Amino acid sequence: MEFTARFLRTDGTFDGERVDALSSRGAFLAGYISGDVMVTGARGRLRYFPQRLAQTVADMTANLYDDETAPFMQALLVDKRDRLNGDSSLMAALSGSGITHVISVSGMHVSFLMGFLGVIIKNRRLFAATGIPVLFLFTAMTGFTPPTVRAGLMQVFLICAPLFRRESDSITSLSASLFLLLALNPYSSASVGLQLSFSATLGIILFTGRIDSAVTDTLRERRYLKSKLSKTAVRFVTTSLATTVGALIFTLPLTAIHFGYVSLIAPLTNLLTLWVVSLVFPAGIVVCALGFICFPLASVLAYPVAMAVRYIIYVAHTLAAVPYSIVYASNAYLMFWLAYVYVMFITLPLFHARVRQYIVPACMAIIIIFAVQLLSPFLPAVKDSSITVLDVGQGLSVVIISGDYTAVVDCGSSSGENAGAAVHEYLSARGRTAIDLLVLTHFHADHTSGVGFIMSMMCVNALAIPDPEDSYLSEEIIQLARRRGSDIIYVTETLCMSLGSLDIMLYPPVGFGDENERGLCVLTFGDINALITGDMNAYGERCLLRYAALPDLDMLVVGHHGSKNSTSEELLAALIPEIAVIPVGYNSYGHPANETLERLNAFSVTVFRTDEMGNVTVTGRGG
Repeated sequence: MEFTARFLRTDGTFDGERVDALSSRGAFLAGYISGDVMVTGARGRLRYFPQRLAQTVADMTANLYDDETAPFMQALLVDKRDRLNGDSSLMAALSGSGITHVISVSGMHVSFLMGFLGVIIKNRRLFAATGIPVLFLFTAMTGFTPPTVRAGLMQVFLICAPLFRRESDSITSLSASLFLLLALNPYSSASVGLQLSFSATLGIILFTGRIDSAVTDTLRERRYLKSKLSKTAVRFVTTSLATTVGALIFTLPLTAIHFGYVSLIAPLTNLLTLWVVSLVFPAGIVVCALGFICFPLASVLAYPVAMAVRYIIYVAHTLAAVPYSIVYASNAYLMFWLAYVYVMFITLPLFHARVRQYIVPACMAIIIIFAVQLLSPFLPAVKDSSITVLDVGQGLSVVIISGDYTAVVDCGSSSGENAGAAVHEYLSARGRTAIDLLVLTHFHADHTSGVGFIMSMMCVNALAIPDPEDSYLSEEIIQLARRRGSDIIYVTETLCMSLGSLDIMLYPPVGFGDENERGLCVLTFGDINALITGDMNAYGERCLLRYAALPDLDMLVVGHHGSKNSTSEELLAALIPEIAVIPVGYNSYGHPANETLERLNAFSVTVFRTDEMGNVTVTGRGG
């Protein structure tokens, strides 16, 4: 490629904080391109062959499978995740159910690949001679990501050890591969993927075998394993469960730290799906290879593989939607629970406890976590009516609570924050498992990027939107709402809805021009008079004042994140808001603009900013 760009180092600071997300993956420069990019191509260059092969496999996979299963298979086989990442609902389900690792090519996939190769090649020397080149090619096809490099190096050590008459030691292999990765790029230590990958592998090496043996020995002592069928079934369950528990021992705290939540349903989801993934991966390779030889036959064989993928997707969607399936690290009681669990499982082995002696402490852990989840809604002071502008960075998510009813206005961010997780965390802490009304003012990503997550994790009874524009984003949201069984309300005229002690007015687009002027406006009145205008600018505000009779406001959610073209003098003079909340995060637009802040100050409006204060909540007059 040829282009002109301004380059900046990635191992520096961003918004006052050190960021190593790119440098940890070996990208030390970020190019801000000006003008067009000319693609010169790479035909005939051997170094690009693995990427060309990966793309060829991805293309063949797209031809063999339908739109539902092809993105999953592309991610599973060659780590091509562009299409899968575009399915926010599925990504949220995989994350919420704790099996995102299934579509992140890592050591598990390398193990599947080498296990499949080992079934075909029995001779140890031939296996090593074939396996090492295959490992290198597969690692290159996935872009030499730290997890695949780590797994590849470990496999090379394990393969070569018998050839040189050396003992195969997993800890030594893991340490050596980590040393080589850090020697090549010390910044990779900041990679969340590398930390989780190594932690999971270490947990499996240290604990899986012991857990599996302890459970199997106890069952054998009690003579539960009599028939060959019972032994096979129990062996399958205990091995899968032991592997899952071993992987979680070190990754659970890291997940809570890096992502802010922990999936409680993950052990069950892994138990139900990992055995299917272990079959789908090699079967997908065989079907893809056959597609280049006899496409009609490959298409037939792809059908059972696609059915297995649909099963995985169904399990992920079903279990992610279970109430309280994930808990958030912001809950202090969860931290106490994690501490209890780790102290218990560290202390009991010191006293040489037998398996049955773990039962009571384990049951206590389950009881405690359920108590934390069920009682936490009663611990905060819950008011009858409240409106909360959540801190989601540069985006907008507003939660309206009135009695037993819940509404959400917009759910998006362009700052990298998961707005859907922020809404889910806030509502879960208050015992809310469903959203009565989700309103989207318009379809820009900073107002909708979290919709897939929240609709996958919670029941949304009704979705209110303006007439959809002809865009992929709006169509994706509408299709998702239909799949999840939500009623869809197209707001083409003023609608009034009752939400407990609050009434909500939805105003249709009143302006013309770009999409910001063609969004909905939301007015609540009753306990709290509040106006939410989305990204509406001054022109749209003037149209709204002519169109609707608006009351004086207790609260104004400042439009367009405090843009200088929003929150006009006409709006402030007509509505006289007492409080203005600016939903804003780090941005390059200069939001909130000084002109906007000066106008708010001139009208003596008390200003709160989410980037400075976090979540901002206004409670009703009766609260």
